[in-house]
Amino acid sequence: MSELQFYIRHQPNFLQDKFILVFKSDEARDYFKNAIKGSYFEKITSESAEHAARIGINGKTIPYGYTLRLTKEEMSRLSTANWEETSQLLAEGNERLYKERASNNKI
Repeated sequence: MSELQFYIRHQPNFLQDKFILVFKSDEARDYFKNAIKGSYFEKITSESAEHAARIGINGKTIPYGYTLRLTKEEMSRLSTANWEETSQLLAEGNERLYKERASNNKI
């Protein structure tokens, strides 16, 4: 498996203007970059992503985005106390969403 990629998605026109996104493939990353018009993706390190999730940026904690393709059991395992597992799960959820869209010819 390739190394995980960590980003903060900035979108000033959304209610939640920042999200932590984790990807395990360039294809999934590119899908999200193209699907979210007007967004800027800032590449960050795993440590910076963990810091943003735990402590925040400028006094605001930054949620990890797009967990809708994780199972209830996987969701229960998300925790900044175990960032390694959490980041793997987030990347898996984004990969599932990307593959679902690709298989439905929605991309």
